[in-house]
Amino acid sequence: MRNDLAALPSLRRQATLFLKDRPDIEHIRKHFNPVQAALISAHVTLLREDEVIDWDEVTARTGEIKKAVTLKIGQPQRYGDLVFLPCDDIEGSFRDIRINLLKSRDIRDHKPHITLIHPRNAACSDKIWNEIRGSIEPFTYTFREVSFILQENGGVWKTIRTFCIH
Repeated sequence: MRNDLAALPSLRRQATLFLKDRPDIEHIRKHFNPVQAALISAHVTLLREDEVIDWDEVTARTGEIKKAVTLKIGQPQRYGDLVFLPCDDIEGSFRDIRINLLKSRDIRDHKPHITLIHPRNAACSDKIWNEIRGSIEPFTYTFREVSFILQENGGVWKTIRTFCIH
């Protein structure tokens, strides 16, 4: 029996906050996880595809957002081959924007983070971990744009539309 679903293109969508003007973060990603760095720049995922029923509605609501998202970016954390920067939603702006975009207070407790090494396409040895863990000091970053992005068949993520959220 033929599997027609296997022939369908795989499509993923997200609302994303791109981390800009941090060449130190991009350097680490490109050096230790070049595959992931080639697919997408450093970012915090705001909404995942499984959370959204109607992307047009969410996109329309993005224009109503008036407050930027400020996160405190912490020290690198490691779980096996996964290495990420945890983000503290110090003002509640990350959660607020998720509530507003999804038009629900009953949302998943999504912990914001920036992935440095994704285990799907890289590994983190103890040597790599020792190089990374002391290379990034905590910092606070204000995200002033929400980008809607699209990935087809595991390829490079493409920005469909970006909204300013000053």
